[in-house]
Amino acid sequence: MILDFRFAICDCNCHGAEMANRKSKIANLKSPGITLLEMLAVLFILSMLMALSVAAYWRMGQSFKEQGAAAQLDVALRQARNAAISANAPAWVELDTEARRIVPWVYRTVGFWHFEDRSDFGKTTGAYHGAIMHGGQLFPEGKVGKCARLQEGAYIELGADPDFDCEDGGYLEAYVRPASYTFAGDNFIFFKKNAYSLKVGNGGVLVGNAGSKTLQAPGYHIVPGRWTKVAFAWDRQTTRLLVDDCLIAVGPGSRPPLTDYPLLIGHETASLDGLVDEARVMTAAAGNTLQLPRTFTIKHTAAPWSAVYFAADGSLDMRYHAGPLSVTLLFGQRARTVSISMLGQTTRQEVENVEAAAAPGAAPATAAAKGKLTLYPAGGSGAATQDKPAAPKAKKERQPEPGKEPGKQEEKKNAEKTPPKTTGASAGTGDTP
Repeated sequence: MILDFRFAICDCNCHGAEMANRKSKIANLKSPGITLLEMLAVLFILSMLMALSVAAYWRMGQSFKEQGAAAQLDVALRQARNAAISANAPAWVELDTEARRIVPWVYRTVGFWHFEDRSDFGKTTGAYHGAIMHGGQLFPEGKVGKCARLQEGAYIELGADPDFDCEDGGYLEAYVRPASYTFAGDNFIFFKKNAYSLKVGNGGVLVGNAGSKTLQAPGYHIVPGRWTKVAFAWDRQTTRLLVDDCLIAVGPGSRPPLTDYPLLIGHETASLDGLVDEARVMTAAAGNTLQLPRTFTIKHTAAPWSAVYFAADGSLDMRYHAGPLSVTLLFGQRARTVSISMLGQTTRQEVENVEAAAAPGAAPATAAAKGKLTLYPAGGSGAATQDKPAAPKAKKERQPEPGKEPGKQEEKKNAEKTPPKTTGASAGTGDTP
């Protein structure tokens, strides 16, 4: 009896739990769902957020691209400056505005001859490469120590090493002291057949040749009997003649062809009649090339040159640049500028007003007067912002009194200030006026 009662209670409990589960399921089925209008509203909000985020990411990516290009330009300028200091030779940064290409270059010495020794076979020691003197002799009174004495039929063979190809650019330099007071025909100082040369022409005119380009300086004549430092340099932009480190002639750029002929100091039949010392040959070596996309535009204030030239001490070469320079990268409505001081130090700037930065020759102060300028000093992370300066106040002109003419007022005031003059009749008393 007791067991039957317990079984009945268990059946009642199971039945009650089953009924509760059914009621909960029915309640869940009757809960309200999401309507089509609510779903469309959520999708619209998500699409708007996605569109805004994509635009923000695009702008952020463009900003990073501009900052990267400006940073790489700054690196190229510093690379050329450091290379000039380490190599103790001129360097430059090529600015190709049409191809949107920026390339740092430096002259690397590949041969230097002091002519301090000569063996019985004519060999003389030089830095990086030796030389063989054919008919030339050593002379005790050189520019520094001894020197080489050249004359007709005497020359110095430097060899046909590939270092002397100088295809991308070269620099020939030597001290010369002509012995003859008349210059007739060609008097070669350097000569590489069908490639490049440096010579003294008729009348003492200095002439340089690289490939198909010939440059001469008719306004200067070599002085006989005196040591003169002469040089001929060329690259893809310009050819240049220098005398005593002064620029005397500039011509278009050139790339001489590759030849197997040896480089000579002098010529087999037409050498300079005189003394030669401290002869040096340098070739151009390129750094990392910065190629900008088509959306960028390059502007600079280095005109008429298409490059930024550094001297051997790392400063701007004053033979080419009379003042500080700036190179600007234009992109859309923004411009990023790298300024170079006369000491060769660089400073990055961001100009919001593109017209102020795009104007060639505009100084940073002019750009700041037209728009907002953000400065990024070299080696610093902070930025200084300059706003528009206040316009100067106009000078207020003095207005004349009403009813009186300005001319008569000035005459009256001058008459009151001028003391009376002493006449000849009053001076007869003998008193000194």
